Order: sequence, then C-alpha cells, then structure tokens
Amino acid sequence: MKITKRQLRRIIKEERAKLLRESMEELPPPGADRKKPASTDMTILLDDHIQFAVYEGLEELGLDENGANEVIRGLYNRPDLLKDAIVTALNDYKRKLKMSGKPRPRNVDVFK
Repeated sequence: MKITKRQLRRIIKEERAKLLRESMEELPPPGADRKKPASTDMTILLDDHIQFAVYEGLEELGLDENGANEVIRGLYNRPDLLKDAIVTALNDYKRKLKMSGKPRPRNVDVFK
C-alpha cells in the first residue's frame, strides 16, 4: 500500500497534535508553580523589623566582622534555626494577644 505525500503530512500533523494534547494534559495549570505574593504586613516585618532586630542584636553582642560572618555561615548551614526562631516569636506574640487583647503598635523608628 502506497501513501501519498499529502496523506503522510496529514498523518504527521494528526500525530503531532495528539502528542501536544497529551503533553498539555500532564502539565500543571499555568501559574501553579508561582509562589503566592507576600502580604504587606509580612513584607514590612521581614524588610524592616527583622533586619533592625538582627542589626541591633549584632551590635548589642559586640560582634565584629568575623563574628557576623560566623553567624551568616551558621544560618546557611542551619536555616531551620532561623525559621524556628521566627515561628516561636510569632506564636509567643499570638499567646500575648490572647492574654492582653488588642495589639498596641509601638512607634519604632527603624535604623534611627
């Protein structure tokens, strides 16, 4: 049985379309791999207050550049410690709210 060029092109076109459909079914929906945007409160907490607290803590401990580098290396090796410290602080804050009621924001100038 002979196949014409036109028939061969049609078969190839149909098979290609079939493969594309199957591969699209396997892919996650568009944007599924994107991270959810951070809330404004979380961004302010991370960008301002945590940086300020770390800066103040390093200064209070009197760490020099080598000491700061040691802390950085430690955090790269154990990021779970940083996460645990932040989560513990957030949970402590929630407990305080349950005891005292509404939060009272302090007027803090970041990096005076």
